[in-house]
Amino acid sequence: MTELIRFGVADGVARLVFDNPRRLNAVNAEMWQALPGLLARVAEDPAIRVLVLAGEGERAFCTGNDISEFDTIRAHPEAAARYNAWQRAVAEALQGMLKPVVAAIHGYCLGAGFEFALMSDIRICTADARMGVPAVKLGLPYRLEDIIKVVDVVGPARAREMVLLGRQYGGEEILQLGLVQRLVADHAALAAAVEDMARELAGNAPLSLMAAKIAFQEVTRRDGPADLARAQEAADRCYASADYVEGRVARREKRKPVFLGR
Repeated sequence: MTELIRFGVADGVARLVFDNPRRLNAVNAEMWQALPGLLARVAEDPAIRVLVLAGEGERAFCTGNDISEFDTIRAHPEAAARYNAWQRAVAEALQGMLKPVVAAIHGYCLGAGFEFALMSDIRICTADARMGVPAVKLGLPYRLEDIIKVVDVVGPARAREMVLLGRQYGGEEILQLGLVQRLVADHAALAAAVEDMARELAGNAPLSLMAAKIAFQEVTRRDGPADLARAQEAADRCYASADYVEGRVARREKRKPVFLGR
């Protein structure tokens, strides 16, 4: 565990906050190694319905890797491979998450922070947000798996522009590129919008959300054809669930359904 990540759960919503504001919430080695365990807690706890990612302080969501460590733990190919393995473990856990993930973005959202955002299902940002991929300005490669994340969101042409130029995008441009689904005025509006979104998601049927997540994972699969059987199995679990009965009864009774995830 690390003191640089805050994690808590309330009312079915897990909140994971990058709490390294002195470094603009950059992720260091300690944080990378702690993240898989925290994401596993979200995945395995049936009481958690939604995950919210956020950054502490006024200036940044997350500015990516803590480059102050690079001279010691990422200075040569072997060390870089170990560091990349930590990052890959986090990406696999987040991309494989079968619960909705909401990114609450303010200020700088760069590099690995940008990837955290792209791996989220719903991205809401403030007007002061700045998003981008600065790898080419640091002499770093932007790896294939990371370029895929950008291409899947903005398409290959804009992805080429973003990666090759390494520039930052802000405000309305972020919204127009499709990097976020919603743009709000300030931090207060962001907190309110994310709270409303998380509450709404947490009230939906967990098995239905899981089936949708699986379907999205399969439709964007890059390592082979979509696993239609996996998607169908998830859909069949919904049809056979008590929650499907509850949804129909609640509609007839004109009340809000209470879903239990079974």
